[in-house]
Amino acid sequence: MAGSVWIALVVVVGAVLGVGVGVRKQQRETVDQFIIDNVDPDQIKDYLRLLTLTPHLAGTVREHETAQWVADTWREQGWDQVHLVPYQVLLSYPKNDTPNLVSVLDDGGAEVWVSHGWQDPLYAPEESSSEVPPNFNAYSAPGLVEGDVVYAHFGRTEDYAKLEELGVEVEGKLVIARYGAIFRGNIADNAESRGAVGVLLYPDPQQYAPLGQDAVYPDTIYMPSSGVQAGTVYLYKGDPLTPFYPAIESAYRQPESDAPVPRIPIQPISYEDAAEILRRMGGAEVPEEWQGGLNLTYHLGPGLQEAGWKLRMDVHTSNTPATIYNVVAVMEGSEEPDRYVVAGNHRDAWVFGGLDPSSGTAAMLELSRVLAVLRNETGWTPRRSIVLVSWAAEEYGLIGSQEWAEQFGKQLSDRAVAYLNVDMSLEGNYTLNAASAPLLYDELFQAAAKIPNPDPDEVAAGRLTVYDTWVLRKPDPTHPGRPSVGGISSGSDYSAFMHNLGVPSLDIRYTHSPDIYAQPLYHTLYETFAMVDELLDRGFHFHAAIAQTWAVMAVDLADAKVLPLSLVEYGNFVSAAYDNLIVQYGDLIATRNISMEYFRAAVDQFSQATADFTANLPNIDTIEPLVARRVNDQMMIVERAFIDPRGLPGRPDFCHVVMAPSMYDEYSTSAFAGLTDALAGLEDLTPEEQEARWVTFSQHLGAITHLTQTASKVLSLDLW
Repeated sequence: MAGSVWIALVVVVGAVLGVGVGVRKQQRETVDQFIIDNVDPDQIKDYLRLLTLTPHLAGTVREHETAQWVADTWREQGWDQVHLVPYQVLLSYPKNDTPNLVSVLDDGGAEVWVSHGWQDPLYAPEESSSEVPPNFNAYSAPGLVEGDVVYAHFGRTEDYAKLEELGVEVEGKLVIARYGAIFRGNIADNAESRGAVGVLLYPDPQQYAPLGQDAVYPDTIYMPSSGVQAGTVYLYKGDPLTPFYPAIESAYRQPESDAPVPRIPIQPISYEDAAEILRRMGGAEVPEEWQGGLNLTYHLGPGLQEAGWKLRMDVHTSNTPATIYNVVAVMEGSEEPDRYVVAGNHRDAWVFGGLDPSSGTAAMLELSRVLAVLRNETGWTPRRSIVLVSWAAEEYGLIGSQEWAEQFGKQLSDRAVAYLNVDMSLEGNYTLNAASAPLLYDELFQAAAKIPNPDPDEVAAGRLTVYDTWVLRKPDPTHPGRPSVGGISSGSDYSAFMHNLGVPSLDIRYTHSPDIYAQPLYHTLYETFAMVDELLDRGFHFHAAIAQTWAVMAVDLADAKVLPLSLVEYGNFVSAAYDNLIVQYGDLIATRNISMEYFRAAVDQFSQATADFTANLPNIDTIEPLVARRVNDQMMIVERAFIDPRGLPGRPDFCHVVMAPSMYDEYSTSAFAGLTDALAGLEDLTPEEQEARWVTFSQHLGAITHLTQTASKVLSLDLW
C-alpha cells in the first residue's frame, strides 16, 4: 500500500531484515496517505449516478442487475475472488396496478376522501418513472378493514399506557401513529398486540418539516407534504421462513402461517393524507405534548366526528418468494489469508436510495478501486484477507447479511477480525457519526484523525481533520476531549456479526446537526441523486471522507501484526455500564435482596484483565509469528466470550449479553439489555407478572456474570 518505489523498497528490506516498529509506522503512514490521495470524489459521484437511475427493490430484476454490475466492477478492478451468493427468501411487494388506499366513508358507506397511492413527482426526472412502486410497508398483511380510528402518538409502550389511562380503547380499532421515536416494526407490533385491526404510519411535520411546508424538498432536505416513508414492519432478522438457518435450496421452510410477520394491514401515508384523517377525528383533545406540527387540533378518537363515519384501509401488499444475491469480493492476505477484515454495505433501496444505501455503495466501490490500484501499482498485499460484501435485502430485515452469517457463521466466528459497515455515507453534512463496539474505538479515533476535513468552513477555523470537527460537534459528555460513539443496535447489517457471532463491528456516516430530528427524506421517492448532489454534498467531499476513513480502518486492521483492538476501552465500557445499571435500578433490585456482588466482582475482574493484558503487550515477543497469532486470537475471542448461544431472555436471535437493542425498540441500544428489559416497567405489572420478571432477571444475572468471568479468562493462558 504505498504509492512509490520507496514503499516497495521498505517491503523488501523488511522481509530481509525484519521490519522494526519505526519503519512499520512509516510504512503505515505512507499507505494511509496513498489511500487519502487516491480517493476521487468525482468517481464516487459517477458511481452514485449509476446506482440511482432506477428503483431497485430487493429481489427485483433491477436489483439483480445492480448486483451483476457491482460484481463486474469488482472483477474489472482485479479483486482475487468475486462471487454472487444466492438465497431463496420470502419478501413482500405492493400490487403495482392496484395501490394501497385509505378512505373516509360516510354513514352510508360512500367514499368522502381517499388517500394517494403514490408520492407526487416534484423535481428529478426519475421521480416520474413507471417503475416507482406504490406506497407500502413490507410484510404488511393484505386486507380490507373498516372501523374507528385512534391516535397513538409515536406508538410506544408508554403511549398505549397513556391511552389506557385516558380510557381510550385500541382493541378492534385502526391506529394512526407517527414515525420517529421507535422502529416502525415496534409501532406496528405494539398496536397488533393490543388488538388493533390496522395501522397507519405517517411523518409528522413537527419532526420532518419543522420550517414549514414552504421550506421543503426540492428547496431543502425537509419532507414535502406528499412524502411517504417506506420500510419494513418485520421485527426479526433474516428470512422469515428459515429462522436460524440459511435460506439455501436444501433448507426446511416453515409455513408462512408460522412465520413471525404481521397479521394486520399496515400502511404508510403522507402528512398531507394524515391531516385529512386527523382533522376529522373525534374524541378528546390529545395531551399537549402529543400535539404535532399539522395546522389542526389533534384528537384521540376513537372514531371520527361525524356519527357513523368510518375509516377504511384497502391493502394489497403480499408476501412473495424471491431470490436475492449478496456480492462478495476477496483480496487475499499474504500472511494470514484465513483471517478476514470484512467491510459491507447493502445494495437494495425502497426507491432510488440516493442516501440509503447507494451513497454507501458508491463509497465502497471507490474503496475497492483504490485498494486495487494500491496493490497493482506498489505490489502491496494485505497481511490478512479483506472481504467486501454488497448485501441484499437489508431493508426487509437484514436478510442478506443474516443469511450469510447463518451459512458461514462457523468460519466467520473463528476467523473474522472485525466488521466495518457503512449503511449510507451520509444523512447530513454536519459531522461524523459512529456506532461501534468498544474494541474498535481506538482504531476509529485514529483513522478519523488522519482524514482531511471535507468542510471548508471547519478547515478555515483550524479544524483540519474529520476528528477535529467530530470531537467539537459531537463530544462525549463522559469522556472530555473525545467524540461520542453510539452503541451497536440492530438497524443495519452489522447486527448478525455483533449480536450473533461476536465479531466487533461498527457503522460510520456523516450526520445532520442536532436541530434536525431525523434524515427527513429517508426512504422516500425524493431520496434522489439530485437531492444528494444539490442539497447535501456538492462536490462529494463528504462521501470521499467516509471512503477514506473506511479504507484506512480496513487496511490498518488487515496489516497490523498485533491487532489494534481497544481492550481497556472495553473494560471501561463494561464497568460504566454496570454503574449505570445500579444508578437506574439499584434501589429496585435491593428490594428483592438480590446480590449484585458476584456480577460486580466479575466486572472488576474483566476491567483488570483488560488493563493487565494491554500493559503486558510490550513485553511479549510478537516478532515471533506464532506468538503474535496467539495474542491476536486472545483479543479476538474477547467479543465472542460475551455471546450466549441461548440468546437473551425470550430473544434467541440476540446473543450478545453486553450490547444489544432494547426489546422495545430495535433501533436503540442498551447495555445489558437482558437485565434492563426485565426491569423496565416492572412496577406497572401484576404481582404474578412481576414474579416472572424477577425470575428472568435472576436467571440472566447468573448467565451474564458467568460470561463476564469467561471474557476475563480468555486473556489468560490458564485453563481456569
